[in-house]
Amino acid sequence: MEEEFRPQMKKMAVAMGASLTEQDIDRMPPGMTSQGIFHYSRFLEYMRQFKTSEQREEAIEKAFRMLDKDGSGYIEWNEIKYILSTVPTATPSAPLSDEEVEAMIQAVDTDGDGRIDYREFSDMVKMEKELKK
Repeated sequence: MEEEFRPQMKKMAVAMGASLTEQDIDRMPPGMTSQGIFHYSRFLEYMRQFKTSEQREEAIEKAFRMLDKDGSGYIEWNEIKYILSTVPTATPSAPLSDEEVEAMIQAVDTDGDGRIDYREFSDMVKMEKELKK
């Protein structure tokens, strides 16, 4: 596993309610990185196999609380923009435009209130898993 991605993997695992040792990372299947890019979706899919449905729910709740910086019960535009601007990437990238952030919210915001509540967030995470099967 490429060395620069190890800290990212450990942080992502903690956000999911798990902990990875260096040996755990060494045992990961190939494909988590390619051409200098860390594939978060592959990593998340890999990590899901280690969780029971109860553990998965707890991890989703923990991730939601981490993203809901102001504790309002919603992930709002400014929180998404902040999180996406602080996620480390292998290569420098341009910050998302306001339109891109708005499109992300609209893709998940099923009730149309302009923000993401816990149910919408949880459904999105679970739907992503179903699409990958």
